[in-house]
Amino acid sequence: MAKDFGSLVPRSGLAGLWDRLIGPGATPAENTLIVVSSIAGTFGAVLRLWWLGFDPLHLVIGAILSFDILGGAVCNATDTTKRWYHRPEVTWVQHLAFVLLHLTHVAIVSWLFRDSPQFDWHYFGLISSYLLIATLVVVSVRSYLKRPIAAGLYLVVIAIELYGISPTPGIEWFIPTLFLKLLIGHLVPEQLQSPRMP
Repeated sequence: MAKDFGSLVPRSGLAGLWDRLIGPGATPAENTLIVVSSIAGTFGAVLRLWWLGFDPLHLVIGAILSFDILGGAVCNATDTTKRWYHRPEVTWVQHLAFVLLHLTHVAIVSWLFRDSPQFDWHYFGLISSYLLIATLVVVSVRSYLKRPIAAGLYLVVIAIELYGISPTPGIEWFIPTLFLKLLIGHLVPEQLQSPRMP
């Protein structure tokens, strides 16, 4: 029998904090995937920065970013998380707020990791503007179009990074994974309604 995700509520205590983050009712396999991807992604990201000779501050900030973004990309792909963040009471404003929160990630990269003597305003402005525009497009279209449009917008940002601004040394994964987490993961619900055939 299929689990009724709509009737689930977060547990109390520390388990409830986890439920509110990823959604209540996650299977052991989903929990394992989220935790392992977060830890393994962080280890790999920090190892890459260490190999390139970054200082301890960059290693710590890189660990925090990678734990959230790499683990979050996997988390937002699970059925449980998609159902939780796309339950009926969640509005498009809340989705926008979730994306806006991640502009701090872009700001941190613009400040600490870009090959610029100061804050890289060009990078921040371009990536932030595109992320907000892409978010508004995805939340505005009909449900059955969200996934393909998000995929198309994702490909555009990959092209922008590769040919317009260049990947950020040490955290080359940042833009592809951030947009995977937000555009394709967070903003696209799992159960989509197709238009009726004539």
